[in-house]
Amino acid sequence: MKPLQTIAYVSNHRFFFSDSSSIKNWDGQYENEPGEEGLGLAPGIVSILCSRSEGPVPVFLEIHSRAPELGPVRFCKIVEAPIEIESGDIRILGEQNTEGEPGLEFNVEPGSFILRISFADLDTVRSGSDHGAEHYWLELYPMTELWQGLSFEVLRPYETLEQAITEDHSFQDVEALHWLAQDPSPSIRCSCIVALARQKQFKAVQHLALTDSSRCVRMVAVGALALMGARDYLEMVSDRETGLIGRTAQKHLNSLDFQ
Repeated sequence: MKPLQTIAYVSNHRFFFSDSSSIKNWDGQYENEPGEEGLGLAPGIVSILCSRSEGPVPVFLEIHSRAPELGPVRFCKIVEAPIEIESGDIRILGEQNTEGEPGLEFNVEPGSFILRISFADLDTVRSGSDHGAEHYWLELYPMTELWQGLSFEVLRPYETLEQAITEDHSFQDVEALHWLAQDPSPSIRCSCIVALARQKQFKAVQHLALTDSSRCVRMVAVGALALMGARDYLEMVSDRETGLIGRTAQKHLNSLDFQ
């Protein structure tokens, strides 16, 4: 099954995975210290903290009947937290989602779940910056008795959001990266795009920014071009694309003017 996907708008270094009714009535208070292991927890809400201060980020979601296997090492951090879904309606959104988009909404059977969050390519984001080429892979599965009394669990730690360590794809053969950039998994394509950009394969990255079937992957490609300062290639994306992808490319171009 293809993963669900959305572009959430990060504001104040965070976006939300929540029960629809909980986020509507939330008073802004957490049960833990926000920032603890990259999570803010409230009833029916998981706030996912990000390196970037604001801006659109690609988010993918898979739903499982049991705990999935741990993700590959290209995910620099993996954490889990319990969440109660009472309404059966889930939302993934940023605090200030714009462009008339309410974020991703979908239905599940009401119940107790575990949300696993895997962070990829956080090292493309400068601390406090409003752009990067990171993405987030979420997995939801039913809670088991082993979780009773736990508030969250760190499956793969790193020191801080400002010192993210990720698998370095840049030493892979360029031809192999081109093949991997066509992989059925959008998450693999995202990370390979970052590696291709670091190897200055800008034409290939630009092509994916314009043609990939996933808007989330295209957003990562735009961020990867900006990461490497590939102005000419960003300009073509900005000229050809309308909507959020084109506006994001133009915003990156404006930022490059001030560097």
